Amino acid sequence: MTGESGPLPILLVVLDGMADRPYEELDGRTPLEAASTPTMDRLAREGESGFFYPLGPGRVPSTELVHFRFFGYEGQPFPGRACLEALGADVPCEAGDVFAFLALREVCREPDGSYRVTGRYGEKFGDLSRGYTALDGWEDGPSGYRFEVFPLDPLERGEAILRVRGSGTAGAPCGEVTDSDPFFFTGLPVLRPQPVLGATRPKGAALTAEALNRFLSEATDSMRGREDVAGDGGDGFRRLVVSKWAGTYEPLLPFGELTGLPGVIFASGRMLRGMARALSMRFVPVGVSAEASLEDPAGDLLEGLSKALGLLSSGEVGFAHVHSKAADEASHAGEVNRKVEVIEELDRALSCVAEVSPDRLVLCVTSDHCTPVGGRTIHWGDSVPMLVRGPHVRVDSMESFGERAATGGILGQVGSGDLLPYLLCQAEAAHFLGARPKPFTPLGIPGSGEPWSYEEADALPEGPERPPRTPDDEHGTQGERW
Repeated sequence: MTGESGPLPILLVVLDGMADRPYEELDGRTPLEAASTPTMDRLAREGESGFFYPLGPGRVPSTELVHFRFFGYEGQPFPGRACLEALGADVPCEAGDVFAFLALREVCREPDGSYRVTGRYGEKFGDLSRGYTALDGWEDGPSGYRFEVFPLDPLERGEAILRVRGSGTAGAPCGEVTDSDPFFFTGLPVLRPQPVLGATRPKGAALTAEALNRFLSEATDSMRGREDVAGDGGDGFRRLVVSKWAGTYEPLLPFGELTGLPGVIFASGRMLRGMARALSMRFVPVGVSAEASLEDPAGDLLEGLSKALGLLSSGEVGFAHVHSKAADEASHAGEVNRKVEVIEELDRALSCVAEVSPDRLVLCVTSDHCTPVGGRTIHWGDSVPMLVRGPHVRVDSMESFGERAATGGILGQVGSGDLLPYLLCQAEAAHFLGARPKPFTPLGIPGSGEPWSYEEADALPEGPERPPRTPDDEHGTQGERW
């Protein structure tokens, strides 16, 4: 890894959900502050520290929205998580297709006829593939939209990808519709999908929301006869198919064109695999699943880091993102001390990166968001620490790495969308904004624009005959001169 003949390679390590809030049992410290992290502390001493609010102070972020900014796509239309899940599951995707994510939720019927969610998200219900197969290919009469269902593994979780396609008569569907699933929370009603206010195509969004409502009713009828799904089949306990994360798939500018660097993602999970496909990045699976990451946090992270350093050293890629889900899963498990232990294991895995000379690699270690241990809001809208190490950084006086320590670093507060441009700058790979070599504004030095070729004047097409000039044409009027 050397910058003698080009930009330095970049390694972005994201420890998902590592940042947190303070706890009494940790003497008012966060799990990261309470953990013994000699490697991250060393990297902080050798680099510079800062912090950011993933989507703004107090705004509770999702992993996919933050990563969309991490990879340089802030300000571009986000396709919707369901589109990423579809790409990650190898579901066929064409421009204009609308996708939604389907799941099964335990509910009870209220006196007013609504259905209140009673079960937790992600429970297992048995093999639902036959129930979803019966819905595949359903056509909505009023809109002419066709609904295609792709069940996901493991089948007993009742999750599936829904693709909605237009017929060409009623207009194309639009994924700017609300969720019917209240998501992680229980005690809330199943919701009626509606068009999003300010949708780019209001008519298409309204038609899609109405058609989706009819599809969900069809799904309820289809599942009613299945005893393992419908419960008692009456007005009491039952389970309903719900939808969320809808969006319209449109191709995005490839990461390599945006940054000038070939990129790779090392992670587990369908969503980040879909993100890699959406951004035309290479994807290398690490670990079995997010849930299994708690079994060997250091092993999964070390595998990803080792493979990333190999590809960066060979020059096959110029940007590598290594993602670990272990700290986030520890938070959801609800045990503060277990999260401290997981962070300490992740710190040990980072030692292989610390041994790489700072002049050979631009390294960033951060998290994507805060995940409170056992928190009601799943994620948290507080700040996240970051450190950057490389040959040109302004090394500051920080001696440790943590949420509060990072606020004293020389980087100060940055935006999550500023992370990649800053890393490209440190790698000497940032685009000079005074130049315009492309029809879009790249973040990194572009490989090349469209080459110009000389054309002889005689070969150029003739323009319209120019009218004869007048004295006013020659000198203009007094007003025109001033």
